[in-house]
Amino acid sequence: MNTNAKLYIGTSVAVGYALLAGTLIFFSDFPDVARYLACLSLGCIASTLKVRLPGLHGTISVNFVFILIALAQLSLAETLTIAFAVTLVQCLWRPKTRPKLVQVLFNTSTVLISTGLAYLAAHMVPGQTHLLVALAPAATIFFVMNTGMVSLVLALISKSTLVAVWKQCHLWAFPYYLVGAAVAGMINQSSLTVGWRFSLLALPVMYLAYSCYKLCVSSLETRISAS
Repeated sequence: MNTNAKLYIGTSVAVGYALLAGTLIFFSDFPDVARYLACLSLGCIASTLKVRLPGLHGTISVNFVFILIALAQLSLAETLTIAFAVTLVQCLWRPKTRPKLVQVLFNTSTVLISTGLAYLAAHMVPGQTHLLVALAPAATIFFVMNTGMVSLVLALISKSTLVAVWKQCHLWAFPYYLVGAAVAGMINQSSLTVGWRFSLLALPVMYLAYSCYKLCVSSLETRISAS
């Protein structure tokens, strides 16, 4: 790992964990414990539903749906702790190779930074009566920041361009994120009318998307290995 990559990783970890610590110290607000624990528990379970990206050591998970749900319905402290917890579970739950400490720190910090910026975007939208409108820029920022930060460290290590790495690693995963964002928006919007407990009944749609996506990735890996 070259010096630029080390500096970038160190800075990202410092910023991400400073954001988490500062929020818990100065803005520690957990107004709806039942909703928070439900989102946290379901998010951690969803973190075990992982799809390994072809040609990479990383994975993507369904847990980002619960991060999007949290940033629209919960406080910043609740959202960041959920984002941290679900990412930690994703990193440590039955990995193909045991992750190094620096990998866990970097992965969690990128999600913390992406979640913080997405939360800010969601709550800058005037009027929160239509959560689909508020969630659209938040989901976009979360996807671009999270995948962009990971792609940048890979570009620094491989001495390639950021755009080339991002296209190779994450462009084809964009439809999966779109489906997840749509499900999160549907759950957030329906929670205004039927309550957050009943709105979670829409989650099987995301599991179906996960199953289809995993099947597509398996088919792609088979074709790559056969060629």
